[in-house]
Amino acid sequence: MDRKKLPALFLAMLLTLGLLAGCSGEEAGDGGSFSSFAGGTLDGGTFTQEEIKAKDLTIINFWGMFCNPCRAEMPDLAAYAKALPDNVQLITICVDALNDPEETVEFLAGCGYEGVTIVTGDEALVSVVNGVQSFPTTIFVNSKGEVVGSTITGMQRDLAGTYTAEVNKALAAEGKAEISVDIQE
Repeated sequence: MDRKKLPALFLAMLLTLGLLAGCSGEEAGDGGSFSSFAGGTLDGGTFTQEEIKAKDLTIINFWGMFCNPCRAEMPDLAAYAKALPDNVQLITICVDALNDPEETVEFLAGCGYEGVTIVTGDEALVSVVNGVQSFPTTIFVNSKGEVVGSTITGMQRDLAGTYTAEVNKALAAEGKAEISVDIQE
């Protein structure tokens, strides 16, 4: 077997275990670190710690096509991502996109999500994904690649309000200015 494919295969195995657990309500793990990693994106690109370093805060949403709450909140995530200021970004990690990449692309387009979606990863990213035990789960990562603030699990009724409150807590802890978000309907 090609050694370059091992991290992707391992990620797929971990993600399959997550699928077997379903959309549980358990807390996520400690989130790991994003100080050194590489992820392959749905559009064939690469996303690394360099893109994390470029922003004051990165919101990372872990989700799956199998997860109805994940799918239901995606239009809200898409609108929220578009409304963020330049110093904050939202990306997603879809744990089962490789099962049907075309369907995932179509689904995201239908929701209006235009951001980065990671679908494969190196060993560092696999270890982070392994710590996620429920879907959807959202974490916050500072520019040093450290997971900060509170983990959000489950679908949020007021996604923009909940996320903005957590973003502002994380930014304040880093000595950064708070943000406000105006979502255009």
